[in-house]
Amino acid sequence: MFIPLAKLTDLYDGFQQAVMVAGKSHLLLQADGQVYLVENRCPHMDAPLLHGAIVGSTLRCKAHGIAFSLITGGAEGPLAGSLDCLVFVDLVYEGDRLGVDIPSR
Repeated sequence: MFIPLAKLTDLYDGFQQAVMVAGKSHLLLQADGQVYLVENRCPHMDAPLLHGAIVGSTLRCKAHGIAFSLITGGAEGPLAGSLDCLVFVDLVYEGDRLGVDIPSR
């Protein structure tokens, strides 16, 4: 079942929006022309990632300043080897909308 999250015309580099998917908060964002959907929680201390700074293809958590690659999901800097990666969710395009495909029960 397709669940729409945003219109393609609403997206731009720097776009961020919290959305609920399967009962969990996720962050829909665009950086460097690419759109991503990640769990809206920092792997460091579960702080929300919404309103984090986007620089290039990096998302920096506003709570403690830890940067995560939107390409690999991994943390950058001194904590890189000790933190879990961002959790990505696959996006689906349907017409002029972007969303997720949730299996029907």
